[in-house]
Amino acid sequence: MDALTDIIGLLRPSTVLLGSMSGRGAWGVQVPEQPAPTFYLVTEGGCYFEAEEAGLIELREGDYILSVRPINDRFLSSPGVETALSDEAFKARHYVDGEMRVGDLESGPTTRILGGLVQCEKANAELLIGLLPRVVHVPASEQGGARLRALASILREEAEDIRPGRDAILCRLIEVMLIETLRREAFWSPHAGLLAGLAQPQLAQALAHIHADVARGWTVGELARQVGMSRSVFARRFSETVGLGPVEYLLNWRMALAKDALLRGGQSLETIAEHIGYKSASAFSTAFRQRIGCPPSEYASAFRLGAGGIH
Repeated sequence: MDALTDIIGLLRPSTVLLGSMSGRGAWGVQVPEQPAPTFYLVTEGGCYFEAEEAGLIELREGDYILSVRPINDRFLSSPGVETALSDEAFKARHYVDGEMRVGDLESGPTTRILGGLVQCEKANAELLIGLLPRVVHVPASEQGGARLRALASILREEAEDIRPGRDAILCRLIEVMLIETLRREAFWSPHAGLLAGLAQPQLAQALAHIHADVARGWTVGELARQVGMSRSVFARRFSETVGLGPVEYLLNWRMALAKDALLRGGQSLETIAEHIGYKSASAFSTAFRQRIGCPPSEYASAFRLGAGGIH
């Protein structure tokens, strides 16, 4: 499997629909802070989206937004309008016929927005956040925009109609939606990170080698030879593009796999150690403590008790 497939598999994304909102006339709504990345799709009309670190973005029908850190996201009928926080009391006052309606219901064209959460395994949820910029905007005019619209439309149908296999289909749809978004960012985003590495064929090949054999004691020289580059050029380009060195990336990925295995249970420390490239359980435990800040057993216990505070 390639690096992106591995990461999506580890994240095990699922979705919870936040619902649909419609607006007419002058209106402004601030979305409450959400616990996970949030996607929005403009299904009708147009409006503006504003978020910290992202500025003001004009949205048209069919545009898709992924808000990676949804803290103060706002939707506006036009720039500068006053916004109201969409808390539970606000929703109760404006909820009509299965959607939240805002603004002047008798004035102007209608804008509709569908929203939902992208939930991932807690242990490695930061992997997704680290892959993406603050906000991803995919205009409907882009080729990828049509694919995302189609996925969101099927997702909404499945969420609204409870049928056998519904949960499995929702999980698969959000996986595909994430992959489409990440693919796009690999070639559009200027930010250093895994996606930038995947956009460069030789670095993508090196990442594929790491993910295909994570237990191997890869060195910078070995990886450089595998992709036909000199050691110095490879090391510099990998670090500049991905944001950390090849060996550091390997160690981080090993720890991500270890955290996942610990939380899912059923494997001994010896088995986990062998799977990710450590010669013994004690060597693995030492490395885990150094990088994560606590022993493997303590990490697993904290999450099982619902603490979730060790990352």
